[in-house]
Amino acid sequence: MATPAGRPDYPAPGISEFLVQVYGEERGPLLDYAIRQGHGVDISDFISQQYLDDASSCAELVAWYRGRLPEVSGLVTLHGALWDLVPSSRDSLVRAATMARMRQCLDIAEELGIGWVVFHLDFSPLARDPNYFRHWTERQASFWRELIEGRSVTLLLENTWEPRPEVVRAAVDSVGADCVGACLDAAHVHLNSRHSQSEWVDDLGSRLRCLHVSDNDRSLSQHLPPGQGTIDWKDLLSAMVRQGLSVPTVMELRGVAGAQATVDYLRALDVGDSED
Repeated sequence: MATPAGRPDYPAPGISEFLVQVYGEERGPLLDYAIRQGHGVDISDFISQQYLDDASSCAELVAWYRGRLPEVSGLVTLHGALWDLVPSSRDSLVRAATMARMRQCLDIAEELGIGWVVFHLDFSPLARDPNYFRHWTERQASFWRELIEGRSVTLLLENTWEPRPEVVRAAVDSVGADCVGACLDAAHVHLNSRHSQSEWVDDLGSRLRCLHVSDNDRSLSQHLPPGQGTIDWKDLLSAMVRQGLSVPTVMELRGVAGAQATVDYLRALDVGDSED
């Protein structure tokens, strides 16, 4: 598949549009960059408790985004809280705390008019009980169904520690709702799975609704621009093209320079003919 060089509006093979991850002290410059380039944005300030535990600071930040988001021409997603949350917990108090925190994020998304929200899965690759996977999947179904009841939201479940794609596929399918899909984080696959990027894409198929990209050398999550680590990006995007997928792609990089380096690298990547 030839790359339409010189087209500034061309995303990349398998990518429908780029989204800039906006957060922290650089949120202003990152949002300005996304607006200038016509990209979407992924709001990631509400991942942690820093704002969620401080009602005044949270309201102030929500108001800031409410004033700026109308300038964004692309898709807007919200990355939900993740630290120490356990959707599959068997402990009723832990489950209730996780539900409350995630509902808080959904409330923020609704207030900002954001329809796509990403939450992390919590599969433990250290579990040895042969029944763990089945019971984990059953608890996933119960939790996510309860979370989205009465909500108009596209819920995207992101792989974190999951060692194989069937785990994410089972979680998505267990909910049994069209509004629930998978968010594939290529960096997490590289760190925590022996399966290739293309195996993940092929297994998830049409369940894959969103892609998160950053690179690493398989030692830790480094959030490097693609091409500066050891992820096989050609393998990933070739599989996307082969599956006929074109999905919004969040650039989880540090700073404007990292985002632009990502766009340049992925646009230039030759993935070959989709029919090969």
